[in-house]
Amino acid sequence: MLAQSERDDATRAVVSAGATVTSWNVAGARTYATVSLGANVAPATLAALLRAEVVSPPLLILRVTPDASRALPGLERALSGPGRPIGVRDVRLLADAIVVECNANVTPLTLLVALIDIELASTSGRTIEPLIGLDDETLVAFARALLCEPELDSQRLIETHLADAIATAVR
Repeated sequence: MLAQSERDDATRAVVSAGATVTSWNVAGARTYATVSLGANVAPATLAALLRAEVVSPPLLILRVTPDASRALPGLERALSGPGRPIGVRDVRLLADAIVVECNANVTPLTLLVALIDIELASTSGRTIEPLIGLDDETLVAFARALLCEPELDSQRLIETHLADAIATAVR
C-alpha cells in the first residue's frame, strides 16, 4: 500500500516515462492505479520503472459490501475457493467487505455479479463498487446483458442514460 508521497513519486515517474495516471485507489492493503500509456510506453517498461505489477488490459477491482456482514465468509469462499471463476485472481477479506480482482476477459462482470447475487441471495442486498474505472468494453458488455440488447455497442452506450440502470443492478 503506497502512502500519498509514494503515489506522488510514482506519478512523477509515470509521467517522465510518457504515461499518465488517471486514477488511484487503495483497498485491502493494496494500491491500484489506472494508467494511460503513451504511444511509446510498454507495460513492461512501466512495471520495471515502478517495481509493480502492470496488468493490461486492467483487471476488474471490485469492493463488495453485503448488507449483512455475516455473509462475508461464505462470499469469500465462493469467490476464492477451488470452484471460483477462473478469472478471479485474488479475493481479500476486509472488516465489512471483500475486494475481488478479476480478469474481465476470462470472467465477465455479468457473471461475477450473478455469482455474488447467488451467494448473497439469503441477505437483504449488497453494494458493488468498482475501485478502478471500468473500460468501455466492460461497460458495454454489462449493459448488453443488463438491458437484454445484444446489438448495443459503444457508439450507442450513453453513460448518463445507463447510470441509474447500472447502479441499480450493481447495488
